Amino acid sequence: MSGEDLQALLEEEQAKYAELEVLYQNIIDHSTEVENELLENNKKIQMFMDRMRRYLSPQLHEMITGSKEDETSINSYQRRKLTIFFSDIVGFTTITDSIEPEILSDCLNKYLDVMSSIAIKYGGTIDKFIGDAIMIFFGAPVFENDTAHALNCVKMAIEMRDSLPALDEYWRKSGINHSLTCRIGINTGYVTVGNFGTNERMDYTIIGGPVNVASRLEHASEPGGVLISNATKSLIDEFIETRPKGEIVVKGVHTPIETYQVIGLKENQEKKENPFLKFDNNGFLLKPLHFDKISTDLEERRLMRFALEKALAALK
Repeated sequence: MSGEDLQALLEEEQAKYAELEVLYQNIIDHSTEVENELLENNKKIQMFMDRMRRYLSPQLHEMITGSKEDETSINSYQRRKLTIFFSDIVGFTTITDSIEPEILSDCLNKYLDVMSSIAIKYGGTIDKFIGDAIMIFFGAPVFENDTAHALNCVKMAIEMRDSLPALDEYWRKSGINHSLTCRIGINTGYVTVGNFGTNERMDYTIIGGPVNVASRLEHASEPGGVLISNATKSLIDEFIETRPKGEIVVKGVHTPIETYQVIGLKENQEKKENPFLKFDNNGFLLKPLHFDKISTDLEERRLMRFALEKALAALK
């Protein structure tokens, strides 16, 4: 083979190598583009997931995203015994008429954020916010047992009630000169749970008579109180201190509903003697109480509330 033939062969191989190099570079560039596109899509998906998490309860979010398996499908309807919670802020309509929207939005969101964190802590499924009102239920989509659901719900309500003084201080510092007080109602009963709505908009929620009873209990509760039905009390009587509050009549329910005011957890009250109340064989001694909205801490408030509740119960 002559030198010219070798030169021609070399040039041909060099041309092939150059083509391969260009092809390789194109593949690398395309792979980088695909990788960047995947990363961008993953960011968008994560963003959508984060947004979805803010609009759904943790239990429902886990089921929709498939991050937690459960034998119950959210697409089915089921008859279940649940414990239902309702709460609202006393006099909220009056507040909305006298406070700037920006201040009101900030304070309301702060309140709902604290309440939601407590609900999630105890495993409650947040059904909806209706202005200042909150609806939560226990027992779906994840079921444990009836007593656990009722007890967790009442414990949640107690912690929510006890968190209000700190929130009230936040509201006052923001310019709302209105005492932050809530009413809470809790009931237990069989309801239908599942997806309700249209092809465009669905809600995972509950319907049934016990829901109406829980709502009615909330309206009947005194400001700052937690009012529960006998159906709920019978499940948690071993753990929660209560006192009778009489009967209420609910439209659509054939018999009156026995109601009870929640005082607090029995285990906490038995572990620590109340410094404001002392019982003897003939009655009790209620020691002088000095309450100050700024200096009285949450534990002192709880003990004062318990002492007054027990004293009132003894007087009846």
